[in-house]
Amino acid sequence: MGDSDITVRHALLRTIIIVAFAILVVNLFQMTVIRHAYYQGQALENRQDRFRVRAPRGRIYDRDGNVLAANLYTSDITVPRKCLTAAGPDSTLNRLIEWFGLDRWETIDKLQQQAARKNQLVLVADASQARIFTVEERGRDLPGVKVVTHSRRQYLFGPLFAHSLGYLGEIGPADLDSTSDIYSQGDYIGKMGVEAAMEPVLRGTAGIKLEEVNASGRVVGRQPVWVQDVVPGTDVHVTMSLKLQQTLAAAIGDRPACAVALDVRTGEVLAAYSNPAFDPNIMGGSLTTKQWNDLISDPNKPLFNRITQATYPPASLFKTITSLAGLSGGHIGTATVLESCGGGWTFGGRYFRCWKKGGHGALDHTGALVNSCDTYYYQLGVRLQVDELAAAARAMGLGSRVTTEFDDEVKGNVPDSAWYDRHMGKGKWSRGVLMNTAIGQGELLVTPIQMAVVAGRIASSGAMPDPTFVKDPAPVRRQPKPLPFRAEYLSWLREAMRRTVAEGTGRTARLKTVSVAGKTGTAQNPHGNDHAWFMCFAPVEAPEVCLAIIVENAGHGGTEAGPIAHAFLAKYFHEDEADSVAVAVPVEIPEGAD
Repeated sequence: MGDSDITVRHALLRTIIIVAFAILVVNLFQMTVIRHAYYQGQALENRQDRFRVRAPRGRIYDRDGNVLAANLYTSDITVPRKCLTAAGPDSTLNRLIEWFGLDRWETIDKLQQQAARKNQLVLVADASQARIFTVEERGRDLPGVKVVTHSRRQYLFGPLFAHSLGYLGEIGPADLDSTSDIYSQGDYIGKMGVEAAMEPVLRGTAGIKLEEVNASGRVVGRQPVWVQDVVPGTDVHVTMSLKLQQTLAAAIGDRPACAVALDVRTGEVLAAYSNPAFDPNIMGGSLTTKQWNDLISDPNKPLFNRITQATYPPASLFKTITSLAGLSGGHIGTATVLESCGGGWTFGGRYFRCWKKGGHGALDHTGALVNSCDTYYYQLGVRLQVDELAAAARAMGLGSRVTTEFDDEVKGNVPDSAWYDRHMGKGKWSRGVLMNTAIGQGELLVTPIQMAVVAGRIASSGAMPDPTFVKDPAPVRRQPKPLPFRAEYLSWLREAMRRTVAEGTGRTARLKTVSVAGKTGTAQNPHGNDHAWFMCFAPVEAPEVCLAIIVENAGHGGTEAGPIAHAFLAKYFHEDEADSVAVAVPVEIPEGAD
């Protein structure tokens, strides 16, 4: 190779070096001067991560200051969704499954259920400190694995307030679409009860902070920058009493039943218990598909809120309204004696039986209510007009929602002439339907809370406001319309109900030191044994509390529901059980009695 060839090659190499250097200088100039702002922003994005911090949810207290629902702070171990597509023997997911001793297929199934709605999946909920330390120590070998600390709702009394307080559940896609400015994926919201009704108050406002992170996403900065402060949710005080709720639950036991107690003076719900119930603590994220399926397929329907959603015929409790309608319409007086009861009454070629096979004999209006004589009320029913009886029922709160807080409350059914025309055909029904309605059967349907309202409005002459479950923050209250019944009729009815407890079918609810007024009922059930009803209020002279109870498939109201009322009232009035006329001394109720 000659000297000229070497010279050419040196020149070429110098040229290449100069060109390459020139390109580097130009690119460096462009990055540091021309596009400085752009690349500075990119660099900040690479080292700063934006975090949304959920607000602590407001706590729920009972009327006496006892905490019913609080927040328990726990840590979950989460994995990125992409772990499911790379779950081989040497994968991050497989290592975690082995380290933690998890069932592989059960774990993958649980993660797959979350994958449709989350990017970061919960592998271990409420993780132990040992498992958290494992993740922290081996973090470099576990890309995308995070320990996420959050608050979990804790219901301190489990099923006791389940249907009244409700529970939290993960927000669904439909709700998220309409509230994306408030909630994010993975947030929890109230699903029923007070949790749902007071959601805007309890939830608070999430905060947003910027944290300095390294390439693997680990926080390395010392001081976060808060873009938006966290605003904790507001605490809520409900009207219910822990001790009264416990009393109701203990008196009901394991029977399917429901009871609602109201303060006659304010309409506040003092206790409301629906059984069977469920544990709301399992509803907030850790519920498996199997657990959910077990809940919704349980024949006892533990998720079913009997307080506001279950409807039943009111049975003989409705005779109080039939009496008011008859008195107000001038069809009967308080002392009117109708045809003697010989165990039933014939109308339209059909024999309608009274609950007392041997009959009650001749009774006036007061005696008929005290002894719950069906024969008397059959005769009164056919004297009324269908719309006349329906109007009296609606004036007492039946056929409509009585709370302003629970959107899932049902209205029940109060049939009038238009209803019968729609369902039976115009002109194709007879006045015989009034006989069943007059004794609270047939197409008439009510909820337990509605019957508690009926008892309260009888006790207060209509002054009791609509029920509320929330005491503070004070909700918007609906004031009742004046009752369309004369004062002397309501006074007569209260006295007849007092005698029902003192000497009639409601004797199992008697107290020694406090006067109680009530009405028993036994509702026919086409699917099984009769339901037992009882409603009452006390003291009769200056009513403070009213109560409605139904025990499903139990039989007679006086023998099954009356003792529950007795237990509640004895607790409410602090009456010594040893001195009260308790069911420890059996009260004889005739067979088949209301």
